[in-house]
Amino acid sequence: MGAPQQQKDLVRDQFTRTAQVFGDFAVASRVAEAERLASMVRASPSDRAVDLACGPGTLALRFAPHVRWVCGLDLTPAILERARRSAAQEGLRNLDFSLGDAHALPFADGSLDIAVTSYSLHHMPDAARVIGEMARVVRRGGRVGVLDIFVPADARVAELNNRIERIRDASHTRTLARGEFDACFSRNGLRVTSTHVEAQLRPFDHWMLVAGSKTGDAAYEEARRLLVDSISDDSAWFHPRFAPAGDEGGEPELVFENTVLFIAGEKI
Repeated sequence: MGAPQQQKDLVRDQFTRTAQVFGDFAVASRVAEAERLASMVRASPSDRAVDLACGPGTLALRFAPHVRWVCGLDLTPAILERARRSAAQEGLRNLDFSLGDAHALPFADGSLDIAVTSYSLHHMPDAARVIGEMARVVRRGGRVGVLDIFVPADARVAELNNRIERIRDASHTRTLARGEFDACFSRNGLRVTSTHVEAQLRPFDHWMLVAGSKTGDAAYEEARRLLVDSISDDSAWFHPRFAPAGDEGGEPELVFENTVLFIAGEKI
């Protein structure tokens, strides 16, 4: 069973509207993250891999030089077309892109060596099922790698964090707490082999821009208000602050941090 149709529609709408601006950002700025995850899952020239919910090919494009073959799978035709153009421009011939649902991967049990995904689980109605699908399609000894934002276990902090995320992007479902990743890996027979946590400083204006929102939009103004209100006690766990203006002067810039987890596991 795949994702509910309403959530599919929200995702397709979001990433069709932002295919260009989000695609440009993700492909250009997440190279080092993709290479780190490739190293963590020990990608090698004999491997067959899937990058599910691949977006503009954030992982697939970087994994291609390391593996025999990789498939990028996504719900949104527009973002897949963006990924295909990038692959063609880079002359990559060992990857394919296909329309599909991460909740029901179109691969036989144990047919792949690697399954990876980046910044996708917080768009999923059932993130645990997606991790289960990743575990299902890799062989014994195969590797699963996930890169995503996470939140603390504190329910009140998580609620406000997710509220701001959903205002910014209606296709956001729920950000997982740190311990949920480990639990999902364990339940699906995945032995965690490597983890890494990283704080990423983001300018608020650019964060909203890649989600298709700008100054004056209702979503922009509401998300900004809530983020600013949380500065005093960091009640949404975004660690927001105003950065001093540069040498050219101007207003201080609202910035915050995304806390990101890299986690890799091996199927036992």
